[in-house]
Amino acid sequence: MIVRKAVAAEALRLGEIGFEAWRMSAFGANDAGRTDADLLRGEFVQFCAKNPEAILLAANDDQLLGWGAREFSDQVISDLWVAPEAQGKGVGAALLAALEEAIAIAGFSHSELETYAGNAGAVRFYSRQGYEPIWRGMKFTASLNYDLEKIRFRKMLPAAE
Repeated sequence: MIVRKAVAAEALRLGEIGFEAWRMSAFGANDAGRTDADLLRGEFVQFCAKNPEAILLAANDDQLLGWGAREFSDQVISDLWVAPEAQGKGVGAALLAALEEAIAIAGFSHSELETYAGNAGAVRFYSRQGYEPIWRGMKFTASLNYDLEKIRFRKMLPAAE
């Protein structure tokens, strides 16, 4: 598996991975039909098409396995999505480590991210990766168009060399 920068031509597949990972997660299960699935799928693809420079992806040969993003090139990891068939195989950990390295190289001392509080798997994953919760509460999620209980995590990073 390699982790590398995304290119715009991969936007459709990356968007599909993000949407499928959302649909199969606790996010999707909690949605209960409130979200327009076609609109959300389009938003994933559009994000990937407009922001390839913000995205790191994991791949095996020509198979894309997942992606993560720093939408604003700051210390916040805005996205981390792993294809359902690739989950539990180290893809998320590899992407997270690469994003953290990019954050440290950019001069930030810590990384932050948020996830749906009801996504027990994600909460466990981030905790195992050294993240600590710093906030929990309701937050409007524009892509879903409703409030969702979220947890914000922070991890102190070693200084980049």
